[in-house]
Amino acid sequence: MIKTLTFLSLSLLFMGCGSTRVVFVDTQSDLVRIGPDVSGKVYVLKNGEWVLSKNKIKIPEGWYAGGIPREE
Repeated sequence: MIKTLTFLSLSLLFMGCGSTRVVFVDTQSDLVRIGPDVSGKVYVLKNGEWVLSKNKIKIPEGWYAGGIPREE
């Protein structure tokens, strides 16, 4: 019984070591600064219309991203 519990505990510990960390960004904040190795699809303004890119792009570290201020 003790061997089984020890094996189970160690298995759970090792599974947790490989997980990624998730950080939620406050959507009410004005700006965030881009960290290393960020990539994804982006919207580009073309002829007054926002168009989603077909490919992922690498966003340079240090760039700022934020939402358009809301009218209150």
